Amino acid sequence: MTRIACLFVPDADERVKPALLEIALRHSPSVEDGGPDIVYLDLGGLERLWGGEREIAERLRRAARERGAAARIGIAGSRAGARFAARAGSDITIVPPGRDARWLGPAPLALLGLSPEMSARLGRWGIHTLGELADLPARGLAERLGGEGSRLQRLACGEDATPLRLWTPSPVFEESADCPWGVETLEPLGDLLADLADMLCVRLRRYELSADAFEWTCRLADRTVHEGDCAPAAPLADSAAAAELLRVSLAARPPRAAVETVTLRARPVRAESVQPRFDEPPRPNPRLLTATLARLSALVGAGGVGSPVILDTHRPDAHRMTPFLLPSPRPSPQRGGGARNPSKEIFTPLPHRGRGQGEGAVLAVRRIRPPRSVEVTVDAGAPAHLRAAGLAGRIIAGAGPWRVSGEWWTEAPFVQDEWDVELHDGTLCRLARDGRGWRLEAIYD
Repeated sequence: MTRIACLFVPDADERVKPALLEIALRHSPSVEDGGPDIVYLDLGGLERLWGGEREIAERLRRAARERGAAARIGIAGSRAGARFAARAGSDITIVPPGRDARWLGPAPLALLGLSPEMSARLGRWGIHTLGELADLPARGLAERLGGEGSRLQRLACGEDATPLRLWTPSPVFEESADCPWGVETLEPLGDLLADLADMLCVRLRRYELSADAFEWTCRLADRTVHEGDCAPAAPLADSAAAAELLRVSLAARPPRAAVETVTLRARPVRAESVQPRFDEPPRPNPRLLTATLARLSALVGAGGVGSPVILDTHRPDAHRMTPFLLPSPRPSPQRGGGARNPSKEIFTPLPHRGRGQGEGAVLAVRRIRPPRSVEVTVDAGAPAHLRAAGLAGRIIAGAGPWRVSGEWWTEAPFVQDEWDVELHDGTLCRLARDGRGWRLEAIYD
């Protein structure tokens, strides 16, 4: 005989639901997530552990109250009966075996979760409660609504033979290690993180998952906490690549004292396997790419490797580096959809009329990053002579200045004047001047 218990918390918020699931799973191995404020659990065979149904209901209600939730408990022979008993009854409502249909009779049809079309159709027939639906002739209802009508009528009578859709908690990918003697150098700490990463990657592969981020927390000997995180270029479950990435990230931001406890967490994702297309270049191996980026970070620093993102400002060359991530494979173009073909795109350079050049001549700008400091002699407010490493000469023509300024509302406003000048040997370059002096910003080729 099936007996279902329902935990119902009116107006529950998102913090209550995990507590309800935990309470239910502590009392029964068969638990179903019924929605934002409802949890079902199968009571079959629990009498030997927790006593009768009244004792189990009291335990459930008391456990919910300890977690700050005022739960109502309903017990019946089906989901619908238990849910109706929990919603319409008092704190604890137990429907006797075989009496579900009587309890469900006055309940509204909304308890069945009908579609708008089905609800409107039954409303036109004058059916508004589960009892009225249960009293309809079964044969005539099946002729008009088919198998769906028969299923709804069985639910209205409290007959629900479908087993619970079992809920299991999501696996937590976290490993910890204690170091009571204290780890003071990076090499043994990196080895310790590598061992933890190997255990996490084994578990990830067991669940056919990958990690798109790693986070670590170190409890230090001075009673402070050191935290950090890193993200691979693509989700991975390869322990060697994860270990190298963690070592580099830890070296970029090492702890300030000896480490007594370290915890490593992986953020799991399910990486989809996508068949590569024949008309696009092969994608890099995520494991090798992550290892390469980790080695580059060790050479130039973590802030020097990534994808540049232009900032929303007029400050010249303002950008920030974000972690490099492999883009998702682009979908196959639909037939007749006018998909973009990069090989056929035409980029038209801006025309530039320079000295000794024709109407259609174009110039390319070669930016110098970082800008090079130069010595400039000024005559009548305009640059007249330029001297820099590998470049010097008299300025025979120029245009400017153009003032660029902004962010005056911040603590670091900027303002600079820019000139385009031509040297006596035909070299065209861009000069800029601010409070720090003159700089060579670019050369026109």
